[in-house]
Amino acid sequence: MGLTGVITEATFDLIPVTSSRISVDTERAKDLDAVMASMIANDHRYRYSVAWIDSVHPSGRGVITSGDHAQAEQLPVAERANALAYDPRIRATAPGIVPTGVLNKWTVRAFNEAWYRKAPASRQGELQSIASFFHPLDLVQEWNRVYGSGGFLQYQFVVPDHAGDVIGIALRELQRIGAPSFLTVLKRFGAANPAPLSFPQPGWTLAADVPARIPGLGAALDRLDELVADAGGRLYLAKDSRQSPEMMARTYPRLPQWQAVRERMDPRGVFTSDLARRLSL
Repeated sequence: MGLTGVITEATFDLIPVTSSRISVDTERAKDLDAVMASMIANDHRYRYSVAWIDSVHPSGRGVITSGDHAQAEQLPVAERANALAYDPRIRATAPGIVPTGVLNKWTVRAFNEAWYRKAPASRQGELQSIASFFHPLDLVQEWNRVYGSGGFLQYQFVVPDHAGDVIGIALRELQRIGAPSFLTVLKRFGAANPAPLSFPQPGWTLAADVPARIPGLGAALDRLDELVADAGGRLYLAKDSRQSPEMMARTYPRLPQWQAVRERMDPRGVFTSDLARRLSL
């Protein structure tokens, strides 16, 4: 989290690819149970799999997109000579700050209905660019403006496989307080990495973007924090702006180990941040 020094050199592994395209399978699912069952079935079929969830629909229906890097020979013949070309471009720029109240459960419901209906019931082998598959929002410059001057909050947590019911509880709680989210994403996680503050663990991670000024949002998220902690899950530090130091210590059991490293690396406390001060890191 930037608290043990400045990285001057890094070494990491890459996977070889022969094209800049992703071969994508798309499936619509009628409710949250169907979404989760399909994703479990996809655990060993695809390298990547993600589900968009209609957070304002009572069923929790969704669209699952799964894929892997396309081989050069999968591309149209005319594109194979330049199979590794990569040129992501901004397709649009969001308008100026949207007036408060425009993004509400009615407008999000209309957007989500259109988004769900535009997805095919089932489609295999569609070729998409890396940018379109992994970073669709980045194709719209300053997309955050749609949340208005109050901004937005992203709530992301992970829970183990046995606590998958927390996903549905979280969606219903956001619906109960009228927190509209047109970007609600569900993914499957594998094992954590060896780092003491690693976020992933085998199970489910849900991320929801909601307008920050929704009445009752803070109390609702506090309640969800407790559910996540009781289930053996945790919140994602890179997107957190509100969890308590107690929640942090409770859900990251290797925190003392990390703090010992920090003390050794930076005994004078030169490196700090708002996050570190809030969470007593």
